[in-house]
Amino acid sequence: MTVIEDVTPLKQSHLPEKIIDREQEQQLLHKNLEVRNLHVHGPRGTGKTHLVKKAIGEAETRTCYINCLKHDTQYKALQQILSQLSQAEVKSGYHTSELQRRIEKQALDTTIVLDELDFLLLNDGDDLIYYLSRLENTPTITAITSNTEDLSEELEPRTYSSFQPRQIQFEPYTGEQIYEILADRAWKSLESRSVHRNAVTYIASTTQNIEIALTWLRTAAQKAEDTVTEDLVQEIKEEAFELYTETKLQHLSQHHRTLYQALKELSKEGDHVVQAGDIYQRYRKNASRQDGETLSDRRISDFLKQLEHLNLIEAKYHYGGRKGKTREIQLNKPT
Repeated sequence: MTVIEDVTPLKQSHLPEKIIDREQEQQLLHKNLEVRNLHVHGPRGTGKTHLVKKAIGEAETRTCYINCLKHDTQYKALQQILSQLSQAEVKSGYHTSELQRRIEKQALDTTIVLDELDFLLLNDGDDLIYYLSRLENTPTITAITSNTEDLSEELEPRTYSSFQPRQIQFEPYTGEQIYEILADRAWKSLESRSVHRNAVTYIASTTQNIEIALTWLRTAAQKAEDTVTEDLVQEIKEEAFELYTETKLQHLSQHHRTLYQALKELSKEGDHVVQAGDIYQRYRKNASRQDGETLSDRRISDFLKQLEHLNLIEAKYHYGGRKGKTREIQLNKPT
């Protein structure tokens, strides 16, 4: 038994024909995407990627879309760019300079989108942007970030000077906007009169992240016998956030998932705030049970930073004292 007639409109990956409440941002993208470098910034779940993908689909020039969460080094990003330009698989084994040389022959009249650029900036993203912005046949570059508001503070001066993007800022959705989007998706997806207005209102008043909101409504609809009620929405809140978290972790490594699981276990056993060192120990214990391979402290620290960039955890940094810089970490709540 289900009230869902078509689940597609409730999926995070669904790209609707009309995107609600982002008219100004949509106009700026259409006006600038093909002619100048852009920096699209805003919190998670504000429609940045959806709107950029829509603009890409309507662009007159060829485009390359790179998800830097999956391809978080210059080398991986270059592989993807060359693969999309040549429409052929590019295997590992080439030197970086060879990938660059082959791209230079094909990059004319191209728009390159670097989504989730925050993750590339944790590594050698500066090198990639410098290279792309200095090409003779310079492509236009659109960088999308959730954590980095001012790229001039993250890029080398020479890189930013070459890049010089125009920023398009996405503000968080209001409760009214979240409600409007959910009501539209529910109308397209669910049986008539199968969702209570106050159920949608509760979700819209709780989170500004439309990805969480859609996951929440979809989960409730899958569990409803005949109607999505406010009581049901409240009951499955934590489960919906767990599903949202799984979608964010699915493109990361098993080590990321083991690390996140370690924090979950420690949070349930004691305080909500956990010392980074305790997470390292629990991670190693759990990882050794799986395949025996464990990461170094430095790599674990890098992975925690990536989980922080995904807004799955919150870290507070303390400086000084006998141990120097330390971190207190806790799981983020669904907001």
